[in-house]
Amino acid sequence: MEQRLLELLWTALMAPILGRTLETALAAKAFGSNWPRLARLKRSLDPHNVLPYACPLLNPPVEQKLIILVTGESCVGKDYCADIWVSVFTSKGLRTRAVSISDVTKREYAAATGADLDRLLRDRAYKEQHRQALTAFSQSQVGQRPQLPEEHFLNVFYEAANMDVLLITGMRDEAPITSLSHLVPDSRLLDVCVKTNEETRRARRGHQGYRSGGDDKSESKGNNNGRSDPTVLNYCPTLIFEDDSSGSQAAKTFAQHSLLPFLHKDLRKLARMVRVVPDFPRPGIEFRHVLNISQQPGGLALCASLLRTHFIGDWAKVDAVACCEAGGFVYAPALAALVGIPLVLIREAGKLPPPTVSIMKHRSHISSWTSNDSRERSIEMDRGLVHKGASVVVVDDVFATGRTLLAVLRLLGEAGVDAKDISVMAVAEFPVYRGRKLLRQHGFGAVNLQSLLVYDGA
Repeated sequence: MEQRLLELLWTALMAPILGRTLETALAAKAFGSNWPRLARLKRSLDPHNVLPYACPLLNPPVEQKLIILVTGESCVGKDYCADIWVSVFTSKGLRTRAVSISDVTKREYAAATGADLDRLLRDRAYKEQHRQALTAFSQSQVGQRPQLPEEHFLNVFYEAANMDVLLITGMRDEAPITSLSHLVPDSRLLDVCVKTNEETRRARRGHQGYRSGGDDKSESKGNNNGRSDPTVLNYCPTLIFEDDSSGSQAAKTFAQHSLLPFLHKDLRKLARMVRVVPDFPRPGIEFRHVLNISQQPGGLALCASLLRTHFIGDWAKVDAVACCEAGGFVYAPALAALVGIPLVLIREAGKLPPPTVSIMKHRSHISSWTSNDSRERSIEMDRGLVHKGASVVVVDDVFATGRTLLAVLRLLGEAGVDAKDISVMAVAEFPVYRGRKLLRQHGFGAVNLQSLLVYDGA
């Protein structure tokens, strides 16, 4: 892998000499997720930046791109909010862009039907007249090319390669983080669902043909942007922004309190405590030693503090913090002590005295690499520690394949805890393993799942 990266970097360094100037967007698309690694190699091979234009993929001010998918039903103000949030990020010196992923479909629709593209892009009333036809056209395209939404998303991502923050509107996927995060595993991907009341939506639409009530709900279902009931969709957005106001202050305040924290310097400080170990536990694996955070001065306290402040729920309404050995046993106790909430310890079967509640568990992705034992094992917890209606926050060091978390969620269900009352906090997430997809396939897609750090690889 390192040799291949060096070859790519050498190509980039030699491009101007050979008369083949590399455009930033083209280079980013060619190098893809190798961009950060190439940037590090560029700095090591050319520390004084002697060839400043040879390789345009230098690291941006932030160490990880933040991608915000702005979702919601039609006419709730998604584009308006995105533009306001762009101004907030820009005021902090961050290179930020907002794009509508549906513009690609509008262009193709206009070419196929003769509709006025400029009016489709800029005239809301005109767009509303074509909404049903646009939706049918989009669904027909996806039916012929099922990977089209992913292609559109990646095109938008690569075209904004030099941005620190990218906001995307026009998403039609009902579970976008689940469907797309593995495509950009080295970026932080969020989903902000914008909501407003019916009266405000009607006013924002400003179109005589507005259909309230059931008609509009069916339309929302058709474009897959409805978020009114996450349990029906089996999906939970990262954040929900409810705005019935007419001004911009609410959106600005939301960005400052809920979006900017994802770029806080303390998260970068935490990330630097995660040691990278090449070729472990087997050749070709670049291992992130997440537990190493606890071995650094102040690391455990910093991690617990970030878990507390980044939790989007209300700690005053949480009854217990649950954790499964071994990684969860490191971080959950520090958090539980910080917020003053009792622990629920989940262990391998036979390590707790009766009475207990137990369930079978598949091996985690790390265990599958380090052991040849393929047998399933049981995990258990003390019976009676939690009750029906209790609110539980599950804490773990890593969220990857989702197999361990799936077993924990099922175990809590056996103990009487409803899935809607469970939240999950992970120190690090590895989207490439598609753990969110596994949870959704087994009916736990609506469980709120947060992570402090996001990594490509293991």
